[in-house]
Amino acid sequence: MIKKIVSEYSRIAFGVTIMTLGFYYFLLPENLVIGGTMGLAVLFKDHINPSIFLYIVNSFLLILGLLVLGKDFFLKTVFGTLASPTILFILELIGSDEAWIMNQITDSKLLIAAVSGSLLVGVGLGIVFRFGGTTGGMDVIQSIIHKKLHIPYQVIFFFTDGLVVILSLIFFRDIELFIYAVASVFLISIIVDNVSIKGRAGQTIFVITKKPELIKQAIYDTIDRGCTLIDAEGGFSGIASKMVICTMRNREVNMMRSVIERIDPEAFTFMTDTKEAVGRGFSKE
Repeated sequence: MIKKIVSEYSRIAFGVTIMTLGFYYFLLPENLVIGGTMGLAVLFKDHINPSIFLYIVNSFLLILGLLVLGKDFFLKTVFGTLASPTILFILELIGSDEAWIMNQITDSKLLIAAVSGSLLVGVGLGIVFRFGGTTGGMDVIQSIIHKKLHIPYQVIFFFTDGLVVILSLIFFRDIELFIYAVASVFLISIIVDNVSIKGRAGQTIFVITKKPELIKQAIYDTIDRGCTLIDAEGGFSGIASKMVICTMRNREVNMMRSVIERIDPEAFTFMTDTKEAVGRGFSKE
């Protein structure tokens, strides 16, 4: 149990590190605001160090979350909430120049910063969410609004983060910067979705066959997957048969398709996208 917890928190720490590096070296020097407390840190960076700003704001929100949402929420949030500003503080302490990468770029600086920063932030956040972590910050406000007003998370997310991005337009008065910031927010959301959920995705294949035992054994032997057998009956013919259901990774589909066709050419096979598969061979080995 302890080994599992250490493993999960190590991966969450890795995700937070990637996210923070993307923010520090790409988004921050180009004033790209992606919403949340990190976006606010960009807005006020000329007045207060981003790490100190995030410590203050995230700590306040953490205490607010403890008072309103309870101890369980606090315990789940405290690690990610403090990890990111700590990494920022270390980078500032060792004197790492936030612009050392971007200063070496001569053309399309905003585009490169937006794509590179979004990629790192999105992958980092996706890893954090995949292993049950959270980075706190604006998540606390969003959770409180959801609990008190019962507004869907997606609506709250676009409202709160969208408000911060709009503030960037007021602060910097740069429409090009604003457009890149909006694009970055959408790119990050797509990457987070792919890393946190679709990494566990696959295909679920349904096979209606008169040779279920042979199909089942072929699945075991070929791709080492479990399967489920249920009774089926033709709606028109009334002929009884079996349906074999198996979820597999995308790369295993073509392999099984040819095996099924060889075993029972008359089998009726269809498949659907599976957004997330949890269990042995997917989220557990």
